Amino acid sequence: AGSFPPGTPDVVVAEAGTPAARSLLQLALRFDGERVIATRFRAYGCPTTIAVGAWLAVWAEGKTTAELAALKAPTIRAALEIPEDRAHCALLGEDALRAVLARHKEEMA
Repeated sequence: AGSFPPGTPDVVVAEAGTPAARSLLQLALRFDGERVIATRFRAYGCPTTIAVGAWLAVWAEGKTTAELAALKAPTIRAALEIPEDRAHCALLGEDALRAVLARHKEEMA
């Protein structure tokens, strides 16, 4: 949990939120080319949202952008045994990851 110090190179930060659930998940991934070398997250919301952020931060380290792009909400739900009434938390994780990847692609262009 947390953030990288200001000025840390090669860090891409993005977030996703669900206004209805008042949840926010911010992911910060530090890249070396196409590979994630360090991660941080901030989560505001229910315990499931926080668990998704923590799981994504651990899972993403060492992964390539292609591996990140392949992750979908059902995989997150299965890994954390998220019940149907909290499925939106897994979708929030997928959305945050997609936002980081989109921003990374923009910065690499």
